[in-house]
Formats: sequence, structure tokens, C-alpha cells
Amino acid sequence: MKSTNIKIEKSFLELLNTVKRLRSDDGCPWDLEQTSESLSQYLLQETYEVLECIDNSNYKDLKGELGDLLFQILIQSLIGEEENKFSILDVIMSINTKLINRHPHVFGDSKSKVDSKSVIKNWGEIKKSETKDNKSYIKGISTTLPSLSFAFDLYRKSNDINIDLDEDKDFEDYSTTEIINTIFKLSSAASRKNIDLENEFRKYLKAKQLDIISKA
Repeated sequence: MKSTNIKIEKSFLELLNTVKRLRSDDGCPWDLEQTSESLSQYLLQETYEVLECIDNSNYKDLKGELGDLLFQILIQSLIGEEENKFSILDVIMSINTKLINRHPHVFGDSKSKVDSKSVIKNWGEIKKSETKDNKSYIKGISTTLPSLSFAFDLYRKSNDINIDLDEDKDFEDYSTTEIINTIFKLSSAASRKNIDLENEFRKYLKAKQLDIISKA
């Protein structure tokens, strides 16, 4: 295990130095010209390519796509360091601290047995405790998420602050298949009416988010 750790450390530092070389004056002109904003499109593209490999169980290509995604994280971190905003060390320490703090059942003094539902509930409570107040907690939901993910996060986090966005529960007894079929039918109806459902739903969710913030 120790030799494996040494190899990982050595390989990671070699990769980091490769990225630094690309950003140096005698490196690659294209890489040197990039900014955090200009690279954002590639970060999204690499993420989708990782997801495609996972969806297709294509583990042969997955390691390569994860490497491409890691490069995006490293170059974003290097740009942050060049602009004196943060470094890759800050990124690593930040996620390590976050993982430890949000898993008290693993790293805390009392390692009580919990199920996955309790973990999700505790995770939400811990995330909420890390924000200044309920308004900040809801404001923290990214509006750039795909609309269905946005809706998922908005509903879950609203529940965390005791706001139920769907009191009627009209589809509570629907199976996963029935819910998906319903979404498809709604998407088909929107398409026939030339409604961009993704953007229109996002507008609705943004308005709903603002409404929750005003009440929180």
C-alpha cells in the first residue's frame, strides 16, 4: 500500500508539472491563452463524456475521460493560483475537510450505525448549518443545473427548511416508470406546442426559488 501511495503521489506531481509546463511561456500558446471562463465549456463537455461512458458501462474509455476531467480541474486550479485566488492545495484541502465534516458517522467520535436515508438527511442538515441562514441555503442552489436537477435540489432543500413545495402529492403513488412516462408525455406535448420546456421550466424554478427566499 505504501509503494502504491508513493506512485500516486509521484504521478500526480508529474501531471501537475505537465499542466504547469503547458501554461508556461515556453509551453502551449493555446493553453496559455485560456481563462477560467473560456475553459468552462470544456469542463461541461468532459463531464458529459464521463457520464456517457458510465451510462454505457464503457470502463475501457472511462479512465481516459476521467483523466480529461481531472485536467480541467487542474488547469482551473492553476489559473486560480496564477491570479492569487486559490491553489490546487486549497482545492484538495477543501474537499477533504468537507468530506470529513459531512460524515460524522464515519469520522466523528461516536461512530453510530446509520442507513443511507439517515446519511442523506444528516447531509442536508449539515449543509444547512454551514450557511448563514435559510435564505443563503436556498440561494446556494445553482440555477445552471439542468432543470430537472434544479427541481430536485430545490424541493429537497426546501424540505430541509420545512417548506413543502408539493402539498397535494398528486403523483405520490406513481412508480418510477409511471413518473418517467408522465414526464415524456409532458415533453411531447411541449414539443408539439413549440415550447422549450427546459428553459420555461428553469424560469418557473427561478421564480419559485426567489419566492422561497422571500419567505425563508
